This record gives sequence, structure tokens and C-alpha cells, in this order.
Amino acid sequence: MDVIAPRRPGRALDPAKRAAILGGARTVFMREGFAQGTMDDVAAEAGVGKQTIYRHFRSKEALVKALVEAMCAPEVVEPPPSLRPTGERLRELLLAFTDGVASSDSVHLYRAIVGEAGRMPGLGHLLWEAGYRPLRVAITQLLAEEFDTDTAPFVAQQVVHLTLGDAYQDLILGTGSPGPDVFERQIDAALALLGLHHGSL
Repeated sequence: MDVIAPRRPGRALDPAKRAAILGGARTVFMREGFAQGTMDDVAAEAGVGKQTIYRHFRSKEALVKALVEAMCAPEVVEPPPSLRPTGERLRELLLAFTDGVASSDSVHLYRAIVGEAGRMPGLGHLLWEAGYRPLRVAITQLLAEEFDTDTAPFVAQQVVHLTLGDAYQDLILGTGSPGPDVFERQIDAALALLGLHHGSL
């Protein structure tokens, strides 16, 4: 059962302690998962009392949501400058994307969110809004230079799926450990399949 602690109105909260709590939560939840990690574990890792955590976050669920937001802090994803061919710029964007999603922290976060999808579906929405949607928007902007505005979003969707391919599934399921070179080959194959050979558009 999720504990909800009342906050004392008007009491100032220490930003440094909040940062320490989020750091401790990141360590605990990425190691144990959201369901298994406890507030006691987070308190010990952060070096604070459990009541200090509840002064900053009313419940474990609130702490989990804050952690996901912090780990998926939205970044403005801009298409590379238009001085180079579209395919070349798209390849650059996709390489940066796979470098991020294939990192250890990103893989652990994705697994943890899937594990809590039934109980906390809002976490998936946070991941989409902070990570995947900005990328889709940037890819669509690039493809709009080559396709009409109705077609570009659908092509962007296919490009992302082909870019991740089987390699990302191997990472998530733990059935393989593909390196950046594998994702690079998948990106090149996706661009070739869609007629978007980098450097040719």
C-alpha cells in the first residue's frame, strides 16, 4: 500500500536534499525496479531520513514519477542544419538517438516502466512525451523536405522502428548486447530501404 504523508504547509524544502533523494531513488529503482525498491532503501542511499523523503514527495508513486521526469527531461531535438543532404542529416539524428536509448540507464528505465505499466500507465506517457515524441517531430520536419505533410509523419514512424530493429529488442530482453555498429548498420539499411540513402537526398 502506497503511503501518503502530509506536508507541513509553508515549510521550505531543501533543493540539495531533493537532488540527493532523486539520486538515491535512481540508484535503488534502476537496481531493484520500481516495485521492489523501497523508500527505506532510497533513504539509506540518499543519506536522509524517510520522513525527509515524504516531505518532498507525498508517496512512493510521486517519487517514481519525479524520477522518470528527471531521467527523461525533455531536450529540444532540432534537425541538423540544412546545409547538408536530408539523408545525411537524418542519419546523424538517428545515430544520436540510438546512442541514447541503448545506454544502460535508458534500458533499465524502459524495463522498469514496462514492469509498472499496469499499475502506473502514466509513466509510459512521460517517456513518450520526453523522449520519443520530440524525436518523431524532428524526423518529420526533415522528411517534410522530401515528402508531403501527410506522408512525412508515417515515414518518420517507420524510420524509427527500422532504426531500433531487433537490436533494441535484444537489449531490452537481455538476449544480446549489440554495440553502436549494429545500430549504425540498421540505420543505413532503413535509409536504403526507404530510398533515403544518406548523402543522396
